[in-house]
Amino acid sequence: MSRRPLPLLLLPLVLAGCPSEATWEEAFDASTEGALSGVWGSGPDDVWIVGGWMDEAQIFHFDGADWGESEAPDVPLLAWVVGWGPDSALSVGVDGAAASWDGNAWTALDTGVDGDLWGVWGASPDDVWIVGGDAGDPDSEPILLHYDGSTFTDVGLDPEQNTRDASALFKVFGVGGRVWAVGQGGLLVEKQGDDWVAVGAGAEANQDFVSLWGPSADTVVAVGGRGNARLSTWDGATWSTIAPEGVGGLNAVFMEDASRAIVGGISGYVGAFDPATGELEPEAVLGTEDVHAIWGDGEGTHYAVGGRFSEPLSGLAAVRTE
Repeated sequence: MSRRPLPLLLLPLVLAGCPSEATWEEAFDASTEGALSGVWGSGPDDVWIVGGWMDEAQIFHFDGADWGESEAPDVPLLAWVVGWGPDSALSVGVDGAAASWDGNAWTALDTGVDGDLWGVWGASPDDVWIVGGDAGDPDSEPILLHYDGSTFTDVGLDPEQNTRDASALFKVFGVGGRVWAVGQGGLLVEKQGDDWVAVGAGAEANQDFVSLWGPSADTVVAVGGRGNARLSTWDGATWSTIAPEGVGGLNAVFMEDASRAIVGGISGYVGAFDPATGELEPEAVLGTEDVHAIWGDGEGTHYAVGGRFSEPLSGLAAVRTE
C-alpha cells in the first residue's frame, strides 16, 4: 500500500488565520483507519505513526516519498512511539501492549502489566521510562515502568508524591539529564536520583497535563487542559502555567528550538506557542477529530496525528510545512 500526500484544496481541512507562512495539509487519508495516537521519526525519510483499533494495532511508515502501512504485531492499539535511530524504536499502548522495531520487523513485547500505557521515552534503548494508568478508575494507581532493553520493572509512584490523587500518568519526557512525567489533575513529577518527586507548576496547573517536550533542560513545555487549554513552561528553574481563554484542551506538543512549540488539541486545533511571551497563535483546524501527537523532522516539516477513540474509530494524519 502506498499513500501520497494530497493537495490542500482536496482536503476537508478548515484553515484558521495563519500568523506564519506555515501550511497544513493531509499527509494521507486516515478517515477509514483506526485512531492514530503517536508519531516519531529518526529523520525526514523515516517517520512512524502508531494507533489502530482497541483490539488491533496499526503502524504506518513514511520513507521520504510515500506512506505505507507496516505489518503490526498482534497487540491492541498502540498509543505512543519513540526511537533512537532507523533500527531502534519502541511503542506502547492499551492493555499493557508494547512492540519494538529492530530495523526489519515490529515484535510484540510482554510488559508484565495489563493496564493502559500512554507514554514512553528513553535516553537510550536500555534506559526507557513508560507511563500509564486507568484514568477512569479513581481507585487505581498510575503506572510507572522502567525498561532496560530486556526487562520491564514496575517502579510505581510513591503515593506521597501523587499530590493530585491521579490514576494515570500520560506522558514522560527527558532532556539534558532531567526526566519528567505528567498526568491527571496537573500532576507533574521529576526523577531526582532514584526517586520521582512531585513539583509544582502554579495555580493554573489544575487540570490534566497530557504531553510535554523541549529542546533543552532550560526550556520544556507541557500542555493539557480539559475544560480549556493549559500550557506550562519550564525555564530551567521553575514551572509556570497559563490558561489561555477561548482555547480548548491541548494534547500534543513538539519543540525544535526554545522560541516556538507547535501544539495541537481537541477538534483539530493546531497552533504555535512562544514560551518567552506566552503568546499562542492558531494556525489551522484540521477537521473535527482531536490532535493527539506532533513530531518535527528538524528540517521544517511537522506531522500531526489524531482521531476519534470512540466508536466508530477514525484517524487523522496531517503535515505542516513552511
